[in-house]
Amino acid sequence: MTPEKAHNERDALKSQIRFHRLMNLVLACTLFGGLFLLSYVVFRDTTRIVPPEVRRPYEIGANYANKDYLADMAGYVLGSILTVTPETAEYNNKLILKMAHPDGYAVLKTALDSAAMRIKQERVTTIWVPRKEEVSEREMRVKVSGKLKTYIADKLTSERDKDYLVEFTVTSSGRLYVSKIEEIVKADSAARAAGQS
Repeated sequence: MTPEKAHNERDALKSQIRFHRLMNLVLACTLFGGLFLLSYVVFRDTTRIVPPEVRRPYEIGANYANKDYLADMAGYVLGSILTVTPETAEYNNKLILKMAHPDGYAVLKTALDSAAMRIKQERVTTIWVPRKEEVSEREMRVKVSGKLKTYIADKLTSERDKDYLVEFTVTSSGRLYVSKIEEIVKADSAARAAGQS
C-alpha cells in the first residue's frame, strides 16, 4: 500500500468516525428529547373520569383537580365520617384513612379513632345532611355547610348547623389525598360555649 493510498484511507476512516459520532449525538439528543416529551405528557395530561351516575365529568391532572371532583370528594369524605353508627364507624374511618396524605395521616387517624371510640361507647348515631359547598380550586379546599343530626338510642338529641373544611392534595401523577378535615367553629358559637362554661 502506498503512503498516498494509506493517507486517503485514513482520511476516509476519520470522516466515517466523525459521521458516526455526529449520528450518535443526534440519536442521543432525540432519545432524551423523546423521554422529556413523554414525561411531560404523562405528568401534565388531564384525565377525565365519568362516574357511574353521570352527573358531571371530572378532570384530574398533575397537581390539579376541577371543582366538581373536589366538591364530590369532599361530600364523600364528610358523608363517610359524619353519617355513622356504632357498627359502621371503624369501617368508614378505614376508607378515609386510605385516602389520607402521609403528612397528615397520624393527626387524622387519632381524630377519627377517638370519634369512633366515643360513638361506640355512647351508642351514638349521626347523620350529615349537606346543604351548600364552596370550592376553592386553586387552594384545593372545600367548605361544606350542613346539618348534623345526633341520635342516641333512636332518639334525636341534637340538630345543629355545622361547617366543615376539607383540604386535598393532588400529586404530580394525579392522585388525590385528603390532607385535612376540620370543623369551622363560628366566632359567636365559640363565645356562647365559653360563656356557658
